[in-house]
Amino acid sequence: MRLHVFPPSPRATKVIALVHHLGLDCELRTIQLFNGEQNQPEFVALNPNKRMPVLEDDGFVLWESNAILHYLASKKPESRLWPSDARGQADVLRWLSWESAHWTPACTPIAFERVVKKLAGLGDPDPAEIARGEQGLHQFAPVLNGQLKGRKWLLGNDLTIADFAVATPMIVAEAAQYPLAPYPEITRWYGALAALPGWKKALPPGA
Repeated sequence: MRLHVFPPSPRATKVIALVHHLGLDCELRTIQLFNGEQNQPEFVALNPNKRMPVLEDDGFVLWESNAILHYLASKKPESRLWPSDARGQADVLRWLSWESAHWTPACTPIAFERVVKKLAGLGDPDPAEIARGEQGLHQFAPVLNGQLKGRKWLLGNDLTIADFAVATPMIVAEAAQYPLAPYPEITRWYGALAALPGWKKALPPGA
């Protein structure tokens, strides 16, 4: 298997973390987004969206990070990262959808203004965009915080790919200065996830 990733990206980090967590044999190929490598014809042929991560596995090409999480988990069903029952699977899918539709879009403006702009040399943060992001975060963080009360992981005692997906924006939480003080369950839960050896191995230097 081969993963095309840009390691500073949280979306790349979560799939790399799962590769390490599962102990899968996978080549990592860095796509330099800041240099426009995603626009090269050979990469566009893999993903016409010109985004990463992209997984190649024996002629099968898969993009969209949450789909990649599911595919990787299927390689090791004994890990129980993807439940075997229909309701458990639907619950994981619910949170994968919530992450991509609500949670990450809410956090992204803050991360972009305070982290990405600095890395890419795109100028100073825009206070209006940060305020917009914080409004979105305060709309959806209570949902996640409430779900985590009384649970070790997002869905209970078992770690699933839902944890890897929903944790995506948290990778830059400190650097982006997310206003998470009112949400102690989120920081407690992410601290446990960040302590996993596979997650720590996947984090880019200085994360």
